[in-house]
Amino acid sequence: MKRTLLLAVLFVGLGFGAWYAWHQKSTQTGTIAAWDMDFAIKNPEEIGKVFIADRKGRTATVAWKDNAWIYNGQYPARPSAVQSLMETLTKLTVKSLPTTAAEGPMIKTLATEGIKVEIYDRAGQRLKCYYVGGVTNDEQGTYMMMEGSENPYVTHIPSFIGQLRVRYLIGDDNWRDRTIFAEKPETIQSVTMEYPQQKGESFRLEKIKEAEYTITPFFSTTPRKAGEPRKGLPEAYLLQFERLVAEGYESDNPERDSIRALVPFAIVTVKKTDGQEKKVQFWPAAVQINHSTGKTYVEHYHTQRDGDFLSVQDHAFGGIFRGYSFFFEGVPAPIIRN
Repeated sequence: MKRTLLLAVLFVGLGFGAWYAWHQKSTQTGTIAAWDMDFAIKNPEEIGKVFIADRKGRTATVAWKDNAWIYNGQYPARPSAVQSLMETLTKLTVKSLPTTAAEGPMIKTLATEGIKVEIYDRAGQRLKCYYVGGVTNDEQGTYMMMEGSENPYVTHIPSFIGQLRVRYLIGDDNWRDRTIFAEKPETIQSVTMEYPQQKGESFRLEKIKEAEYTITPFFSTTPRKAGEPRKGLPEAYLLQFERLVAEGYESDNPERDSIRALVPFAIVTVKKTDGQEKKVQFWPAAVQINHSTGKTYVEHYHTQRDGDFLSVQDHAFGGIFRGYSFFFEGVPAPIIRN
């Protein structure tokens, strides 16, 4: 009886010891201080620069300068891309330890395909450096390893399902801001809408004084409308220019030069009260047919902005494509389409 009790106690003791050893391995790294599990930056306002590089020699640098995020020292960074990156840098945590069998392939993948990430504070001091590898089979974890460590980990963002590697963007078109117009109505002096193929609907909207505007034909051959513009319409129209963002760059579009050579559907020029001027051209890209009415409609446009070629959606930009007659009493309010 005593022997049986002794064996039972020994069995329980060995079981507890095995559980404790496993628990320690599951909650700590192979190093004593567990420094190589601490991927996240606790204070996002501490981050001043992020450098990203892949094995193909491509790099991206996003830095905080003059109260704005700048990409590669030259371009305003796309706000949504910055937001996604900052969320990753500050919420990143270890999800699990890899099995012994998985460690070798993980390290090999990190060495051959990994993305290097360096994070600096606003004084230029490096805070962290780690490598981002592939994803787990269920695509809910991402392999990462801290520089100087020999231990890879499976990482994630709690409550987020998906891989994290895609958040470390590289490439101009991924990082550059896609904003076409971002103008406060009170800062706009004038807007001209030129429709080369519909000259009669081309117009010029100009601010005379606070809350007072004139709407005149863009072309001298177009007869002027009698009466005043419909009350509130000029102000409502200018609100459309507060935030208009393209869906993406088309830098690799092989037809961009031939498209630019075509007569544009619309040419929009916005002049601000401080004298700055922006001119943007639009060409229909995806024209669809409404089978119930037989009429065509435009889903996307090619856009030329400061030498860049982009794509925009009609549902976002359609509100600015108004005609001259839109602003006057008793006149139908067409939305110009090509």
